[in-house]
Amino acid sequence: MLGAHGARKWTRMTSARAGPGRFVWRSTGLAIFGKNKGGEENGNDDLDRALNYEPEKAKVWFTQAQTVQDTGSYDYAMNCWLSGLAFDPSNMNALEGFMNAATALAGESKKGPGKETQKAAAGKGPVFKYLSALLAWGSKPSNASAAVKAASAAADIELSEPAYWIGERAIQLTLADPKVKKDALLRLMKAMESAEAFDLAVKAGEAAVRLDPTDNALESRVRNMAAQATIGRGGFDEAGEQGGFRKNVRDADKQKLLDDADKITKTDDVKDRLIDAAKEDYEARPEDVAANKTLIKRLLDRGKPADEKLAYKLALKAHETTGQVSFKQQALEIELRVMRKQVADIRNKAESDHAEAVELLPKAEKKYFAKQVEFQKWRVDAFPTDNEPRFQLGRLYFNAEMYKEAIPLFQKSQAENRFKASSLAMLGESFGKIGLTDPAIDTLKQAIANHSDDTDDLGYQLRYTLMAMLMAKAESDQDVSTAQEAEKIASSIAMSRFDYKDIQDQYTKAKQLVSDLRGA
Repeated sequence: MLGAHGARKWTRMTSARAGPGRFVWRSTGLAIFGKNKGGEENGNDDLDRALNYEPEKAKVWFTQAQTVQDTGSYDYAMNCWLSGLAFDPSNMNALEGFMNAATALAGESKKGPGKETQKAAAGKGPVFKYLSALLAWGSKPSNASAAVKAASAAADIELSEPAYWIGERAIQLTLADPKVKKDALLRLMKAMESAEAFDLAVKAGEAAVRLDPTDNALESRVRNMAAQATIGRGGFDEAGEQGGFRKNVRDADKQKLLDDADKITKTDDVKDRLIDAAKEDYEARPEDVAANKTLIKRLLDRGKPADEKLAYKLALKAHETTGQVSFKQQALEIELRVMRKQVADIRNKAESDHAEAVELLPKAEKKYFAKQVEFQKWRVDAFPTDNEPRFQLGRLYFNAEMYKEAIPLFQKSQAENRFKASSLAMLGESFGKIGLTDPAIDTLKQAIANHSDDTDDLGYQLRYTLMAMLMAKAESDQDVSTAQEAEKIASSIAMSRFDYKDIQDQYTKAKQLVSDLRGA
């Protein structure tokens, strides 16, 4: 078969079962996303060539697929659906039919699809990469990771509608996974962003932010996508119309609002206009998640007391209407934000010897601490697979010298790599503070082994604390080797940072302890 863009070689692949023969094309002179013979970049033209739509051939396979699926031959039906999708990968009825067959087969057999069905997804080129990912998901329909890969593969070849359909199911499976990882959500977010399914991209991104609230760059990216989703809402249904997803964005006034929203520093006038626009959008669709989030964000950006009060009420109401836990968390965070400002104001007055503030400060700080603990406990319960709330709650207790309360939290939060070194550091020190010297030493050594830089603040703190624990043990056990270990650590700290805390005095004490124990 010859096409306008060069020769294409077709190879017949016949199913072992009765049914239409299958054809797979392989290009003899085509480099996908590379350079053509003239050295020019191919880009999307090559993608269009690679997606060789032949709906008439696909229809024969789809008819066969539905016929055998109705008789309960689910494995063979999957084979036929895949063979048809090779000719028409954008067909939504075929995609749904395939997954219905896959789900039915998974319910009646643990073996999964047979070899012939696996061959149906075997081939070169972007379409077969998508079919392979689709089959992997169909083999395990409840597997979140496989669903994410299928959504990504669909997005890679610009199958917008299939990508959206798969993406909806992938995000449900991913969020239902008790061991959901940030990386999985980021892959899904990227795929949905590529497919311009911004509402799903935002949903995945927001879940990733909840897992890692410290990722400010991600939060900003999600916020920008939310703005795109807001302005382009309904665009997915208009994908085939003039302008598609982006037609609303071209509106000059709305585009200016987006540009203003992206600015780090905003004038009061810009903040006012952004709030007015967000209110107008919210009033048009008060139960929409994106509209609520945008208005709350704009109010908090301006940050007047009345804004914070309204943002708090909106967050609580949005939690009730949408059921999204993120709004409940935001309401609690606004409470803390207001209380933090109040405590800071009292502290500033107390530092200026304001008598009433001096008397009030301890009570205000105690109340604020209790609210922080309450918030983190709520997060621990709301996100049982997330170790970040445990780490933050443990740190609150640690700073309040409530070491026994902190220990079990750090023992759990150390399981996550990003909190491991810090958790072990405070866990070791907590053991030491309650007199458990040996567990403190073992834990601190483990923390040092897991911390890559011994010359940053945490690195110095770990070594200093270990040195103190070793000196305490050496004195208690009258053990010279332990004292020598403490002296060695004190020496290394002094050599690299002579002004660190009281390391000069500690080195002298360690050296004297070694001498005394040797004499004894």
